[in-house]
Amino acid sequence: MFKQKEWIFTGKSGKEYTFGIFAKTRPIPEEAGIYILSYTHPRGHRAGFKVNMLYVGGTENFRQELNNPPEADCLWDGNWNCIYLLEIDDMDERLKILEDLISGYEFPCQ
Repeated sequence: MFKQKEWIFTGKSGKEYTFGIFAKTRPIPEEAGIYILSYTHPRGHRAGFKVNMLYVGGTENFRQELNNPPEADCLWDGNWNCIYLLEIDDMDERLKILEDLISGYEFPCQ
């Protein structure tokens, strides 16, 4: 889709989290962490890209979770085309970051 390898998402606290970018066709690692499923598209000539977050979740295994993603019908309707991954092994830290990322936002597929 584009050559960028990382994307920064900002939580409600103002803290920034750097996620790796994966196309849906790219092999997904078997790590634990937080994932964001989105529709990512160009904003216009030289204006960069826009990320429309559709679903945010946490898992012990990205590959297992995303082989059959939650809310699949909604994701397809929302033109899901991109996966953002943040590897975090510690469950308490993962829950804290997940709460920071989803607080105050509404996601179409959640």
